[in-house]
Amino acid sequence: MELSDAFAQVVEKHRKSKGFSRSFLAERAGLHQTYIGLLEKGHRSPNLDTAKCIAKALGVPLAKMIEQSERILKSH
Repeated sequence: MELSDAFAQVVEKHRKSKGFSRSFLAERAGLHQTYIGLLEKGHRSPNLDTAKCIAKALGVPLAKMIEQSERILKSH
């Protein structure tokens, strides 16, 4: 598992916990909903600017999301 795969899991977890659809998150982040779907499936890896936009759209600090991703990596 790569960090980007773990980050994808974190994005999906936060999106679902907020009750956001992929399209709603994409709109808030200024991205296409297809991109969010591909990211969550592990087919896309966001650069730092995109990850920051996603974190902001979710209302979660990017640093926290990266920390959560690292915890997932350690558990695998």
